Amino acid sequence: MKNSDDIRDLEIRLHGLNRADVPYTLYYDETNNHRKLHVTTNGLNVKDPGCFVLAGVAIASNVAVPDIQDLRRVLFLQPTTGEIKLTHIAKGDFIQILRSRRLGDLLDWVESQGLHIHYQCLDQLYWSIVDIVDSAILAAERPDLVAVAPPLKDMLNIALRSDFDTTLSLFRSFNFPAIDPRDGPRFYEALRTILQRQASHLHPVYGRLLDSLFEAAAEGETFPFIEGTLDDAHILIEGFDIFFRHRLTILGKSEHVLDVEEVVREKFQSFPLPAGIAFRFSDSKHEPMIQLSDVIAGLLGKFFNYLVLNSPAKIRNDITALDARQRSNLSKLGAHLTRAAEENNAFAHRVMSLTDTAKTNLLFSSDP
Repeated sequence: MKNSDDIRDLEIRLHGLNRADVPYTLYYDETNNHRKLHVTTNGLNVKDPGCFVLAGVAIASNVAVPDIQDLRRVLFLQPTTGEIKLTHIAKGDFIQILRSRRLGDLLDWVESQGLHIHYQCLDQLYWSIVDIVDSAILAAERPDLVAVAPPLKDMLNIALRSDFDTTLSLFRSFNFPAIDPRDGPRFYEALRTILQRQASHLHPVYGRLLDSLFEAAAEGETFPFIEGTLDDAHILIEGFDIFFRHRLTILGKSEHVLDVEEVVREKFQSFPLPAGIAFRFSDSKHEPMIQLSDVIAGLLGKFFNYLVLNSPAKIRNDITALDARQRSNLSKLGAHLTRAAEENNAFAHRVMSLTDTAKTNLLFSSDP
C-alpha cells in the first residue's frame, strides 16, 4: 500500500509541480464552502453551488510580511473600518467589481510587496459528475480512452448542465453517486438519451465517442466510483476538508495559516495530516494576511463563477463593453494569475472543464 508521501510524489511528477517543495508561508481563506452538496427532492441543497475557491497570498522565505496599515492607507479606509473584506473593495458580480479603483490599487499593492496569489478552484458540479466517465472506462474495459478522458468529461459536463433538470431527476432516481450495480446499464442508457438530445452542443468526435463509451459501459456488470449503498445516495460532496488536506499536503514544505473553519479543524483532529506539515488556524482579526486572503478568495470566486456560468459569446460581449478601468483591472488580475503559475505552478490549481478553462484565454485576450 502506498503511503501519503508516495501519493504526493506521484502527483508532483504527474503534474510537473517542480517547486512544490519550495518553502513559503501561505495564508488562506475560502469562498463558496457549502459544507455539503447533495441532491434533494427539489434539486440541490444549494441553488447555485458555483466554484469552491481556497485561496490567498503566499510569501517567500526571503520576503517580509508587509504592514497591513500601509494597504489601508492606499485604499483610504476609514480608521473605524474593521477587518478588510471584499465588500470594502468592491461589490457586485465579477464584471461590476472590475469598475473598482480600490481593486486596482489592491492588486498593485500585492505585487509591490512581493506577494503571490495562490488558489485552488473546484467547480463543484463538474467534480460531482466526472467519475461517471472514469467508471464507464472501467466498465467498458476501454483503458485506451484514459488519454482522452478530459475531453470526454468536458462533453458530459456540457450535456448534463444543458439539461440540468433531467440530470437531477436521473441522479435522484438512481441514487447517484451510489447506484445499485444492477441499475448500471439503465443508468448509462439514460445518460445516452441526454447526450443524444444535446448532440448539437457537443464536439462531433468526442460527443460520439462518449456516446459509444456509454453504450459499451451499459454492457458492464460493475461500476466503480459510482456504486454504493443508500447511506451514500445523493451525496455529491460530503465535505470540503479533503480539498484543504490536498492543498496542504502538496505544498507540504510550507507553513500554512488558515482562517478558522471549525468543521475542517475537527476533521484534521480526527484524521491528522501527514507528519511534518506545519499549519495553524488563526482568527483573521489577528492575522492581517488572512484578511487580504479574504479579498483574494472572494475575487477569484467571482472570477471562476463568471467563467463557469457564462457562454463564450456572453464573455465576448462583456469584454467589448468594458471601460478603461475595467480593462486595467482585468489585465492586472491576469498578470497576477500568470505570475502565480510562473512562481510555482502548484499555486494555480483548477478542477474545471476544458471548455471553461479555455474561457480564461478568451477573457484575457487582448483582441476580443
